[in-house]
Formats: sequence, C-alpha cells, structure tokens
Amino acid sequence: MHKSTRRFSVLKGVTIGASLLVASYSIPAQQILNLGPLPGVGQITEILEPGNGQGFSGLATLYRGQPVILYDSVWIERFGGIGSPAFRFIRAHEYAHHFRGHVLAQYSAPPQTLPTLSYESELDADCAAVKYLRQVGDSDAIQAGYQIYQTMIPPQDLNGRPGSFVRIQKMNSC
Repeated sequence: MHKSTRRFSVLKGVTIGASLLVASYSIPAQQILNLGPLPGVGQITEILEPGNGQGFSGLATLYRGQPVILYDSVWIERFGGIGSPAFRFIRAHEYAHHFRGHVLAQYSAPPQTLPTLSYESELDADCAAVKYLRQVGDSDAIQAGYQIYQTMIPPQDLNGRPGSFVRIQKMNSC
C-alpha cells in the first residue's frame, strides 16, 4: 500500500473591528490512498483527511466532477486502521454510494427531497456493501459493519439518517 502525502498551508482570517487579522498555520497532511480498485468494481480516488472523529467516517462525494471518497483519519484509527475489516466495510459502503448513483442523485435532486433521499441511500449502500462483501467472501468485514452499527450509532434515527436498529434490520434482509 502506497500513500502520497500533501501538506497545505491555510490562511485563517478573523475580523476585529474594521481590520482583518490573518494568521497562517499548517494542517496535518492529507494522504491520497493508493489502495487499488475495489476488486470487481473499479477505482475511485480515496483520500485520508485529518479528522476529529466527530463527523462521518467516510464520505462519497465529487471533486471537480470526479468521484472521490474522503475518510476521517480519527474514525479510521478507531476502526483498526486502513485494511481492517471495519475499514473494508466502510470502503464498500462508500463505493456503493458512487456506483449506485447516490452521489449524482443528491447533486441533482430538489432540496426538499434530500432528507428522504439521503436516508434511503444510506440503507441501500449498507445492503450493497453486504452483498458485495458476501460475494467476495469477506465475512469479517460484514461482521465489522454490524459491530460499527451496534456500538457507534444510536439505535434511533437521527438528523435524517437511519439509526442502528433500522440499518441492522436492512443488512439482515440483504
């Protein structure tokens, strides 16, 4: 596994009265993960972002029109690091968002439909990840997915996202 590293200098501005105070600071390096394509699926650029473990563990999105998956470095370490069964589940889940059209659908959908679209796309990505991992014989990653949802996600739906109860039910039906 090869990782390339980039360091960015960021300007942060604070307005004080009528003047702008600008300070330069460095953020930890962003790592482009060269993990190769997901077997039988294809290749998407994957980036390990310096994170805080407060947001999403992975995020399927577009950058300059190209599919990208961003991973939060803190979450990935909690899951056992790159290559761990939990990472393999998250990776399959995020790939599913791209290959099942969820990302493009969210960019083109009317804003009022986004909460429902996001909710359904999460369940669909879970199911697609389970089916893919079953197909390639990675039962450890599937079990890690169950463990993530049982231990790290609230049981009830929250902020338009399915809770662990619904997600586990969906995974069981895939």
